[in-house]
Amino acid sequence: MPPSLIAFILIFLTGALFRSLNILNKSHAERLASIVFSFSLPATILVSLDGVPFTPTAWKLPAAAALVTLPMVLIAFPLARLLHLPRPTEGGFLIASGCINSIYFAYPVILATLGDVALVQAILFDLGQTTLTLTLLYALAVWYGTATATSASRSRTALRRFLSAPPLWALACVLTLKFLGFRLPSWLRELLLPLHLTTTPLASLVLGLSISLSAVRHLLPLALLGVVVRMGGGILLGFAGAYMLNLTG
Repeated sequence: MPPSLIAFILIFLTGALFRSLNILNKSHAERLASIVFSFSLPATILVSLDGVPFTPTAWKLPAAAALVTLPMVLIAFPLARLLHLPRPTEGGFLIASGCINSIYFAYPVILATLGDVALVQAILFDLGQTTLTLTLLYALAVWYGTATATSASRSRTALRRFLSAPPLWALACVLTLKFLGFRLPSWLRELLLPLHLTTTPLASLVLGLSISLSAVRHLLPLALLGVVVRMGGGILLGFAGAYMLNLTG
């Protein structure tokens, strides 16, 4: 196994161990997740997409992400309603089933096993997925996370939190630059690069710290169902999307 993957797994397991021993807890995971969301993930979006050349067929990979994610959310929604899940659990099930965690999981695996060329393809794919994550999926998360508010207040809160999301601003910024034919200044790229490199290890630690053994025992059947829906449906939709868009190689 490549050293980068070993490090990824060890950081994840260390986080899970610290959570189980109560050395670190949910509050630490939330603070770290806030750092990833507000700083390192925007840096990753800016640095990664800045170096990706857009060819006439580059739209196919972002489109493929949409052909996987949107049907997955549509499939998960009636299934969650059929299970009569509590509102927060329903929201978590929808997002977990619809979201493709490319940055947290796929990037380390692709880079370690397939190299830089494949990583560029993954970043192009993730352009579509990131757009959906920061629009549809983030809006779903905010909506399901403001259940106690009135309808009007919930809508305002969801819109405000969505429009103020740092990754969304980073995505809009880098896409605007590329559309205008510009790139990030070299000094800014060098400044962002160390922050970008913290995204995967910090995200691995957050994932480990987010695991609660009591919650796992309580929600294990639902979690396994989500894995089956995500993996099985995702593979089938991936093949269908590749066929529809004539993706080869």
